[in-house]
This record gives sequence, structure tokens and C-alpha cells, in this order.
Amino acid sequence: MSSDFFNSIATKWQKEWEKNKLFEANIDYSKPKFFITVPFPYTNSPMHVGHGRTYITADIYARYLRMKGYNVLFPFAFQFTGTPVLAIADSIKKEDKDMIDFFKNVYGISEEKIKELGDPYKLAEYFKEEMINTAKSIGMSIDWRRSFTTIDSRFEKFIHWQLEKLKELGYLTSEEDVVGYCPNDNFPVGMHDTRGDIEPEISTMHLISFDGANSLNFMVATSRPELVFGVVMLIINPDANYVVVEHKGKNFIISERAYKKLSYQKEMKFVKNITISEIVNLHAVNPVTGRKLEIIKSKYVDPSIGTGVVMGYPAHDPFHYLAMIEAGKQFDVIPVIKTEELDEIPGESAVLQSKNPAALKDFMESIYKTEYYKGYMRENIISIVPDFLKQFVRENIVGKPVQEARKNVIELLKSLDAYDIIYEITNGPIYCRCGAEIVVKKIQNQWFITYDNPRWKTSTLKSMSNIDLIPKQIKSELEKVIFNIRKEAIGRTRGLGVRLPWDESQVVESLSDSTLYTVLYTIIHKMNFTPEKDVFDFIFLGKGHQIELEKKYGSIIRQLRDEFLYWYPVDQRHSGRDLVQNHLPFYIYTHLAILGEKYLPKRIVINGFVRVGGRKMSKSLRNIYPLSKAIKEFGVDPIRIALTSSVDILQDLDFSENIVKTYAEQLKRIFDLIENLLSLNSEVKELRTADKWLLSKVRELIAQVNDSITIFDFRNGVNLLLYQMYYTLRDYFDLVEVPNQNVIRKVMETWIRGLAPFAPHISEELWHKVSNTFVSLERYPEANELEYYPEAIFEVDYLNTIIGSVKELEDYIQKKAEKVILYISDNDNAKQLVKKAIVALNDGVSMRDFVIENKDKISEKIYVVVSKLNKNIRDYLLNNEVDEEQIVIRNMNYLLKKLGVSEIVIYDADDPMAPDIKGKKSQAIPLSPAIAIL
Repeated sequence: MSSDFFNSIATKWQKEWEKNKLFEANIDYSKPKFFITVPFPYTNSPMHVGHGRTYITADIYARYLRMKGYNVLFPFAFQFTGTPVLAIADSIKKEDKDMIDFFKNVYGISEEKIKELGDPYKLAEYFKEEMINTAKSIGMSIDWRRSFTTIDSRFEKFIHWQLEKLKELGYLTSEEDVVGYCPNDNFPVGMHDTRGDIEPEISTMHLISFDGANSLNFMVATSRPELVFGVVMLIINPDANYVVVEHKGKNFIISERAYKKLSYQKEMKFVKNITISEIVNLHAVNPVTGRKLEIIKSKYVDPSIGTGVVMGYPAHDPFHYLAMIEAGKQFDVIPVIKTEELDEIPGESAVLQSKNPAALKDFMESIYKTEYYKGYMRENIISIVPDFLKQFVRENIVGKPVQEARKNVIELLKSLDAYDIIYEITNGPIYCRCGAEIVVKKIQNQWFITYDNPRWKTSTLKSMSNIDLIPKQIKSELEKVIFNIRKEAIGRTRGLGVRLPWDESQVVESLSDSTLYTVLYTIIHKMNFTPEKDVFDFIFLGKGHQIELEKKYGSIIRQLRDEFLYWYPVDQRHSGRDLVQNHLPFYIYTHLAILGEKYLPKRIVINGFVRVGGRKMSKSLRNIYPLSKAIKEFGVDPIRIALTSSVDILQDLDFSENIVKTYAEQLKRIFDLIENLLSLNSEVKELRTADKWLLSKVRELIAQVNDSITIFDFRNGVNLLLYQMYYTLRDYFDLVEVPNQNVIRKVMETWIRGLAPFAPHISEELWHKVSNTFVSLERYPEANELEYYPEAIFEVDYLNTIIGSVKELEDYIQKKAEKVILYISDNDNAKQLVKKAIVALNDGVSMRDFVIENKDKISEKIYVVVSKLNKNIRDYLLNNEVDEEQIVIRNMNYLLKKLGVSEIVIYDADDPMAPDIKGKKSQAIPLSPAIAIL
């Protein structure tokens, strides 16, 4: 299926929409408003299919509501801020071969143009224009008058105002803290500053000092300080480089990699390098037991974690036990913790079961969790500590749960001047976009937005009850992020964007200038001046005097206030799932703090990721799929449907050529069918059973489509529109020899309007064959536009049930039927039981109670059959008699055609003279004939 068919139609109608300003939204108090937004994209690359999924999902809903009579505003802007743009431009400027090759062969950019993109501003502008073209090409119904970038002077003034407000509220402070940090660019980093968009997760590690010989001491990081009593050795990696550093007047041995990281957290001075052979000839002293410790070598020590020196407690860690064995040592193993679930020496038990590192890792994690949550400190540790510590250990550590004892062990180590903490990135290694590995740095006088402020956090969590989250399960995920959120460093020393108004050396990072900007969409198209703080106070907070402001800025001030009051709050915010970890909580926090609960987004809709080749899109994997490329290859409307409607909304989507082609082929079939039927000439005026059925069936399908779109089940909505509607038409043409032109016309117009949000371009093309209006502005079809005839629905559904049952039998016996035998029951008692079952179902009576009450051997079977009917049909059957035999007789040609058999024979199942073929006769009940095939 050539993409040219879809794209030529799309280009035609996109020009017409733009020419007629179809999607420009203005204040209209006669309509309900709906304000829908998506996160603005970084302009460091083309729009890809992942963007497409989020943006088209929003566009489908925007188009749907526009057709439902809403005044819909769907704006778009561009994120120039931060390191993403700068990092790409720097790579091009440095003539990075991989980056240039990627731009040339994946993005399809000429070498001549690539040379210009070493300038970050030119790069951002280039991709901004590319994104505008792509967004228009995919059919997004955007009001482009309201577009802006984050280096717009009006945006800059707005961010200054926003930050001042947070500062006044006490939510923006300067303090000391630890942050993820790029040692090359020299600034804190967040998710969008890193390769792969990974948010650095920082955790605390306990640091214990072990005195050594010759004034060479050891600095050891651990997550289990309570096990210091069981330390019988220190362990280093034989293949790593180690150094001696001075810290607080003492010399310590740590790995070279640890020194490079920890020097950003602590004051350390390099003293000298030290060899592995020198280290293993030293010894250390356990600070709580006084035991002299050997230093052993093991490949299981990671020199990049902690200090590169590990305290060995083989009783409780299988890797430590294995390291001891492999080193040929036999130290006394000292168990420190007891639990009911684990052996006396769980480290030894694990190694006896397996020496496989993966298995040992699982054992280690299981031991840790069990001992921490269910363990108690053993009494024997009293015997291994010096006399002056025995009372403290007896009273505060022995017999205590591990969780409680840990705190007391830390106090003990502090009193011995042997304790400190360091910070580690737990989900590392993480790399800055410049390529440097991210470290943890303690920063002085860094500006933070204090999202961890208890009062602000509590009010934000409470406000979540006012926001509708789609799908529902995302709410707990978002609330968990809010509960655990840390303060956010807002300053960067390089990158595009707004500078802090009180510190020109700092650029506001990209997650901090994107938390309230959607208010600008309401006014930016009319703001033809650079505003000061008093303008924003009046427009967004209603503060200040209108008359004074009008003297300064003109009458436009009142219009801007009216625009904000009309459009805000955002009714629906769409986002990919990745932004649940940062942008969305920041967005909610900031709206609540500055604008108040009234202006929180009413709904947030989250979609899953798009994968290419089963993997997350990444430049390193060279699997980024530009949306413009997908449009060119497959066509606009097939791509719209494939990206939004082939899986459930939160499910990750694996972008598949086969899926897109399947949708393209079906859309073309539908287009051809509708085009042909719109030119149909028929003399039939009578409304026959088949015509009534078609109208009724389409009414049911349209009701289901509306329900599906409302709950964002686009997958089901598309299935109904592309397939169930198509099959319904196919059945209709099998039921009649000559169609009813009026009925067909009504159904086609309904179908085209139903398709319009999903496939707007072919829908527009088809609609203009029957009307001069734009289908994008027509009313979306409602079920009540079409008549409903329950008797017709029952009749054709009854026939299709027979057809389905025959085909199931054929599949079961793996034989094509030549002749079909139908046993139809007209038994009066059984028919009364059907009516009783209908009443029971309408009253909510369970099948068990119904069977007990009626005491008839067929009551259960009848209840099951009746329960499969929709309520409209049940109500119809309750008040009307149906002749099943006559239904079959008058539709015999339909059944013969559908089943492809030569003969269908009907028997009265209650006639004693009727033959009982294959023992089927007794199985017939009203509404469910028994079937035999020959």
C-alpha cells in the first residue's frame, strides 16, 4: 500500500485547514471550553514516533471534543533550555564522527546543513522548524498563533516572575546539599541533562574508619554498619589502582576511582599512589573489636563503588565467604545476627549451594532483607569487644532488632571517631550528555526549589484527589514520586535558557522552567510587548489596578486577563510515562503554590513508551525513528492509528511495519468502500429487516465508540470503527440483494464522522463528496441519531450465532460442512422459562438462585443464553414472541451463503417424529438451536 495515497490527501486538507484557520481558538462563551496540552519538546533532534504517540493521542481527543461541540484550545511550544541542545551542538562543533554520521544517515540531514548546526541557536531553530512541519504533517490541530520558545523575552520575564513568587513563598532557597553533578560541565544535572534521560538517584552509604599500620588507614563504605562486629578482613580489588589520600589530618587508602568521585564530596588531598602488594602487606584494626585484620584480594570488589575497600563479614555475605576461600584463608567466622529463617552462618550456606555470581547476588539480597527486617543482634558479640564497650553493647545493641541496633552501632562508631557518611549514585553509572560520568557533589549556596518542604508536599498530596489520572493505576505511582521527592537544584552554569534574575552566572535548568508555562498559551498570541512583573500579577493573580496598568500597557491588559480566566486551568495534560518521575509532580507543585488549587490541571493522561526493534529508542542503538520518516514511508492516517490505537494506552508499543501496513490496507478498503457506496443509486425505499438491523447495529457501534474514546480505550474504538463497522456492512450486503440508498447514505456519513478524529485526512476527503463543510467541525455521531429496532438486531444476531456455532463445530471436527441440521425448540414451558430468566437477570438474581428456584434441568442453560443478550433485546423478548423457524426460513439464502453449504434442514426439536441426528435433538432450547453438521 503506497503512502502517496494517504499523504497526497493529507497535504491537500492540511493546506485547507490552515487557510481557513480551522483550529484557531478564541473566547466563545456560548460553548464549553477545553484546554489540552502536551509537554513541549527539546529542539535537539527531530520529532520521533515516541513524541508522536503522546501528541497524536492528545490530538485525537482534541478533535473528538471539538466535534462534540467544545471550544478546544490545543497549543504548542518549544523547549530550547538546558543541555540537550548544547550537548548536540558541541558534538557537531567538535566534528564528532558518530554524531555527524547519525544526523546524516538517520535524520537525513545534508553535510552542508550539519556544519551550521554546531551553533546551538541554529540547531534549536532548525529542529523547531522541523517539528512544526512534522506536527502539521501528522495532522495536529494546533493553534500556532500561541507558539513560543524558552528563549523568548516574554518567556524570560515570565520565568523571572515565577521564580520570584516561589522565593516569596519560601520554596526557593539557597543552601548546601548534595546533587548529581557533571565534573566536566561543572553544574548539577537532572534527568534531561543525562544520556538516556536517567535521573540520578542518590543514597547514603556508611563510612567506617579502620586504623592501619605505618599511619596508613582504611576508609570503608558499607550499607550494613551493624556487621562491623563480624569483620574479620578487609578486601580490595587486585586489578584496580589505589591511592593514599589525606582527609582530616589522617592518611587513608582508597581506590583511585573512589578518590576522583569522593573529592567532590569531601576535602581530600592526594598523597601518593600505592601498589596492591604494598597494601596486602599492611594490616588494619577493627574499631569496635580491636581485632587485627589482614587485607585480602578479590575480584568481587567493585573499585567504583564506595571507597573500593570492603569490610569482610563472611558469616553474612556469600561473596565475602567465597573471597576468603578463594584467597586460601581460614579466618574465624563471626555470626552477628540471628533469625528464625536463616542458618547460623548464612554466608557459608549460600556458597555451599552455589558459587555462581548471579545466584550469590540473589542470596546476598535475600540475606540482607531477612536480617534487616527480622533479625536480632546476637549475645556473643559482647565477648569480642573491649571491656570499656561491653556495657554499651549489652544495653544498646545485644538482643535488639537490627533496625534499632543499627542506629546504636552508628552512635558507638561516632564516639570512637570512626564514622562518617558518603553519597553514592545508586542507579549509576550515569553519563552527562557531554560524556562525563556523573558524580555526587556537595554544593554550597546552590539554589533549590524545595519540593521536599513538608507543608508543600502534604498539600500537594491532598490536592491529588482533585486531578483525574488516566489510567487510574498511574495515580499511586505519581503519589509515590511526590512523597519521596527531593529538592531540585535549578541552576546550571551553561546551556541555553533564562538566567536567574539575582545571579546572571546561573541558567535555569529545563525541568524548573517548564512547570507553569502553560499559562502563557492563554495570552502569548496577544502579548506584543515585553511584560514586567505587575502584568503577570494582574493577569494570573488578579492583583494590581487595571486602570494604572492600562495607562502603562494599553487596553490589551483586560483582554489578557479575560483570556486567562476563560481558558485556565488546563483541562487535560498529556505526557509520556517517563515524566511521572519529575516534570508532572513539579508541574502540580508549582501550580498549587502560585495559582492555588482552583487552577490545577483537571486531568492528566499518561501513555506508555514506543520501542523500536523491541528496545527503547536511543542514539547509541541508532534506532530512533523520526516521525517524518514514518509518515513518508507509511502515510499519515495509518501512522496516527498505529501509534495510538494498537495497544492499551499505558502499554509499551513496539513500532512495527507490519502493524502500520495492516492499518493502511484496512483504511484503503474502507475508503474505497465508502467512496463506492456514496455514488450508489438504488430504487429501494422500503425499510426492510436488514436495513433496520444495519441502522441499529451502527447505533450500537457508535455508542461503544463514544464510550471507548471517553475512557481512552482508543484500541477498542479503532477496532469498532475499522473492523466491526466494515464487517457489519459486509453482513448487510449478504442479507440484501439491493441496498437501501437512504440507509447507506446515513450510515456512511455517520462512519466518516466517527473516523474523523483518528483518520482526519481521508475522512475530510470522503466528507467533501457529500458536503462542502469541514468534517473536522461537524458534530461527532451520537447513538441517538440512528433508529433502533430490537427485533431486527435480534433476528440477524440470531442468524450470526448459528453461523458462529457451525464454524466452531467445523473447527472442532476439522471438516467442512456440506449440510446443516437445525433443531429449533418451540416448547411453551421452556419459552416461559426464558421470560423468567430475563426478569431474574434484570432484577440481579444470580444463576445459582435462579436454578434453585426453577428446579428445571435446562434452567441453567437458558440463564446462560439469556445473559449473553443485551438489555434492549432482553426487554424486547420479554414483551414479544419470536418465531425462530420463520427467521431461519426467510433468511435461508443468507445462511447458505455465509456457511457455504448446499442444504439446511430444520426440525422441530419437540416433534417426537423428528429424527435425532447425532443425538443433538434434546440439546435444543429456545434461542439456542441444536446443530448437527454432515
